[in-house]
Amino acid sequence: MKERDKWSVNNVITTVLMSVLLIVIQFAVNMICMLNNFVSMVLSVGFTVFLCAPIYFLMVQKVKQRGVSFVYMTIIGIVHLLMGNWYLLPYYILIGILCELILWKKDSHSDSRKLTLTWTMVSFLFNGTNLLPIWFFWKSYYDFALSSGMSTEYIEEYVKYYTSPGWLIFIILFTVGCGFLGSRIATRLMKKHFKKAGVL
Repeated sequence: MKERDKWSVNNVITTVLMSVLLIVIQFAVNMICMLNNFVSMVLSVGFTVFLCAPIYFLMVQKVKQRGVSFVYMTIIGIVHLLMGNWYLLPYYILIGILCELILWKKDSHSDSRKLTLTWTMVSFLFNGTNLLPIWFFWKSYYDFALSSGMSTEYIEEYVKYYTSPGWLIFIILFTVGCGFLGSRIATRLMKKHFKKAGVL
């Protein structure tokens, strides 16, 4: 077996800890953005992928193994499963598989273009977290939302943004743009700071 295909204990620990950190950032951004419905429903995913991009790049380049993205996405899916949104587990597993397909070739973990493509795609697909409930699992989401303390007015406003073609296009473009911009900043951080510091 090639060296790059061997997972060490440190690789597992690093991947799990950094995946948890990414998820904590995601939930922290969501909590802060909840102070304003517009920011929460329209802008929060974009803010999340922008802030998480450098950590994702660092995780992939630090571990240097196939499967890092798959593990990260699977952990996200498990968190959603534990929260009651079972349908998001297979969705995030699928995203993880797509990430691995892009990064499968040798040394892809250090290819900034492939990492940028991967994270930009992830940024686009993260919107599925909000779209899937409306399109396919409305009953499950509605029950979950009410049990979580969301008001019917909040739910109706959420549906308004994600069923309006104009708003939906804006949300997707904003999110993808933030993911791409975060990726470019992450690339510079990896080259100018982390590599020079000997972290990578």
